[in-house]
Formats: sequence, C-alpha cells, structure tokens
Amino acid sequence: MPGAVRRGLGVWLALGAVGASLWGLPASGGAQAFTGAERAVLESGEPVRHPRTQQRDGRSYIGGTSWRVIPRPLAEVWRGVNDASSLCRMLPQCVQQRVVQRLEDGTVMRFTHTYGPVRASYHLRVTFDQPAHDLSFRLDPSRPSDVRAVWGFLELRRYRGSEGRTLVSWGVMADPGSRIMTSLLGSSLQASLLRVPDEMYDYLLGPARDRYR
Repeated sequence: MPGAVRRGLGVWLALGAVGASLWGLPASGGAQAFTGAERAVLESGEPVRHPRTQQRDGRSYIGGTSWRVIPRPLAEVWRGVNDASSLCRMLPQCVQQRVVQRLEDGTVMRFTHTYGPVRASYHLRVTFDQPAHDLSFRLDPSRPSDVRAVWGFLELRRYRGSEGRTLVSWGVMADPGSRIMTSLLGSSLQASLLRVPDEMYDYLLGPARDRYR
C-alpha cells in the first residue's frame, strides 16, 4: 500500500514546478501510509479522504486526496478511465464533456459542472501513462475556463495484490477563482472535488457493471 501511495505522490510532484512540500503535502509514501483505521475503512468499501486548503501566490486552493477500493479488476477500471465518452459520468456534478484536441500522450477536454445556481466550464490537459495506469491533469491556460487553476492525478493499483479489487487514488487542488462560487458552496465544493473515487465506484458497479469486461 505505501508503494502505491508513493507512486501517486510522484505523479503529483511532476505536475508543476512547485514541490509537494511547498503545498504541505507529504514528500514520501511512508509518511502517507494508511493508518489501521483507514485500512479498515477501505476494506469495508468506504472512501478515505484527506481534504486540504492552501493559500499561495494570492490564490486560494481547495482539494486534497481521496482513496476508495472498487471491486473490479484493474484492467476493467482502467478501460473505464480511458473511455473519454464516459468520463463525465465519473465526475461529480458534471453535465457535459467534449474532446477538444487529441494529443500524442493524452487529450484536451472541456468539462462543464453545475453546482446549484452556479455553472462552470473549464479546459483540462489530460496526460495518460498507460503502462502505469496513471493520469495527470492541469488547466489548459491557452483556452477559456471559469476557474483560475486546477491540477491533480488519478492512479489505479491492485488493492493488496488482489486481481479483483482496484485501489483508486485521487488528488486535486483547485482555485475556483470565483468568490461567489466559494461563498455560495463553501465546504460542499471541496467535498465534491474529493468525490471522484465515489462517482467511479457508483458508475462502474451500477450503469457500467457489464461494460469494460
């Protein structure tokens, strides 16, 4: 388990010029190893979440990391992640998605979310590491977006060596860039950012139960 978390943090470190330590994040997998209580939560099928907030360079970031075990094989979960037509169904409050450009190692995608009366769209550069079953993403600054900054990672690993269970590791930090959005939604926006493993769980065990086999 610590090895899986360590690789996930490695992806995080590669996402930007600022090292994880400057964001108050642990720099090694050992420092982020699950506690006994957290491991019991994962074994029960429930999520583990570590929310974070950060003030940096005049920006207010919210997000953190979250994990959940999905009782489906790694290859099947990864096929779901690679299905660009269904990504929106694994993102909280996502109502629309569109592939804008296909790149050699990934894609540029436009997503739209609704949060009550608030509607926000943004463009992400999503980079896939197929052999490692990882992806990283960051806001595409060359295209219009309704948020100031977003970056993060998604990592899949076999859970404790099991062929039939996959550990989803998700990390995200975002500056919504809108005081209206932040004041209206408060902590619910941060909670939504950390729900991606839960949305994946619900989709892959519900509507997509027979897909990606």
